[in-house]
Amino acid sequence: MQSTPPPPYWLLAELTYRCPLHCAFCYNPLRYDAVRDELTTGEWIDVLRQARALGAVQLGLSGGEPLTRDDLEELVVEARRLGFYSNLITSGVGLTETRIAALKQAGLDHIQLSFQDSTRELNDFLSSTRTFDLKLKVAKLIKQYDYPMVMNCVLHRYNLPHVGKIIEMALELGAEDLEL
Repeated sequence: MQSTPPPPYWLLAELTYRCPLHCAFCYNPLRYDAVRDELTTGEWIDVLRQARALGAVQLGLSGGEPLTRDDLEELVVEARRLGFYSNLITSGVGLTETRIAALKQAGLDHIQLSFQDSTRELNDFLSSTRTFDLKLKVAKLIKQYDYPMVMNCVLHRYNLPHVGKIIEMALELGAEDLEL
C-alpha cells in the first residue's frame, strides 16, 4: 500500500546566484555565465502560489544574495498575501535602512544574517570581502526594525576553534537563534 507524502511545509526559494561575497565553501556555481537566466517576478509568483497550494506555510528567500533582486519587496508582498511566514536569508550586503523599511512595509517576517566568523579578519578572509563591520551594522538595523534575527555561521576547520566566540557574538547582537 502506497501512502501519500505529507505536504511541504517550507519553500526555500533560491532567487539568484548573484552574490557580493566569494566564500570558498559556497555551493553556488562558479560559472555564472552558464546560469545567467533567473526566474522572472511572474515566474516566482507562480512558484509561490503553487507551493502554497501544496501546503507550504514558510518561505525562505535565499540565493546567492536575494537583496540583489530589485523585485524582492514585490515577492514579499505576494508571499504575505498568500499567507506565508517569510524569512530573508542574507549576507546583509545591500540591506540599507531604506531597504529594510520597504521590506517591513511589504510584510517580511524574519531575517537570517550570515557571518563567516566572530572576528573581522577571518570573516573578511573567508568571504573575500570587507563586510564584517557592515554585518555588525546590519545586525543592529535588524533589531532596530524589531525583526526576529537568526545568526548563521557555517562551521569549518578555520572557524571551529571560535565557536565559543561566535556564540558570544550572537548573544551580544541579540540574535534569537544561532545556526551553526
